[in-house]
Amino acid sequence: MQIRRNRKHEEHENHERWLVSYADFITLLFAFFVVMYATSNSNSEKQKDFEDSIKLNFHLMGKGGSDENSDSIENSLAELVMPLGSFPKKGGSREAADYVERSLDKSMTGEQKKSAIQDIYHDAVGVRVALTASTFFQPGSAKLKMSALPSLDKVAEVLKSNDKRVIIEGHTDDTPIEDSQFPSNWELAGGRASAVVRYFVKYHKLDPKRFVSISYGDQKPMVPNDTEEHKAMNRRIEILIVTDDKKAEI
Repeated sequence: MQIRRNRKHEEHENHERWLVSYADFITLLFAFFVVMYATSNSNSEKQKDFEDSIKLNFHLMGKGGSDENSDSIENSLAELVMPLGSFPKKGGSREAADYVERSLDKSMTGEQKKSAIQDIYHDAVGVRVALTASTFFQPGSAKLKMSALPSLDKVAEVLKSNDKRVIIEGHTDDTPIEDSQFPSNWELAGGRASAVVRYFVKYHKLDPKRFVSISYGDQKPMVPNDTEEHKAMNRRIEILIVTDDKKAEI
């Protein structure tokens, strides 16, 4: 009788295991180049936003805002690759101004910013967003234009990101006004500031206790009222986000 012996089959050596690692490497390499291409691909709208941000930062140097060129440029460059953070709970008005500027850069188109936002800067009290009054109101009127509401919505989103006190200031040029509704520029500026507050409270459900509405009339011009262009700059609504209550006048 012949006895059959069980022989263990020799394990077959896989000479193609390296393909798995190679495939993983190629996949990662492909993903890397896709990201590189996406970040380097030219986008005219982003490029325009970037240019606007750089111009604004240079302009702020003359407004008592950023005094370091490199910091402004770094912030603008970083915003292209870094996600937007939250409103700074600590730090001064400069950090808050950077946040506000980045937020509006992200949420508004270049055309919206150009027509609606006159300036963004900080002072000892807080962050100021100056709105161009002609974009939001008809001449001699305190009724908000429907076309300007999307821009005001973007500002409201910034206010929702924090619980700071907000002072809405109404400013006019020195052109006299006298009618049944607005006997003087005091009433016109006050009516416009109040209209902005009402919109934030009614349509965006912001806490009314945060807001103060005041009128400066034509008593605080940014520039002399000697040209139509200068008068247009003086007709504005300034939204002051208070970062230091101790220094606030109201």
